[in-house]
Amino acid sequence: MMLDILTIGVLAGMTLGLRFNVLILVPALTVASLIVAVAGIANGDSFWLIVVAIVLLGIAIQIGYLFGIVLRPMLASICAPYIGSCNSRVGHS
Repeated sequence: MMLDILTIGVLAGMTLGLRFNVLILVPALTVASLIVAVAGIANGDSFWLIVVAIVLLGIAIQIGYLFGIVLRPMLASICAPYIGSCNSRVGHS
């Protein structure tokens, strides 16, 4: 289950990094922490297991966000020659 949480965290972080600025991490981490805490309590997990899951999810979201920021200019440079200019906010902060 932990690998699933980390994979979803990295993908969510990449999605946020492509579209939003760094301030989106505050509500994203808050909501993700609440979801993991509720799921852990519902499963009857120990307190420390829930804490570790929340910390690892926070790290995964931040790493994914970093990957998303790195991918943003790459996607903009790939998109621009074919479309003329990117229609979405890809490549803009």
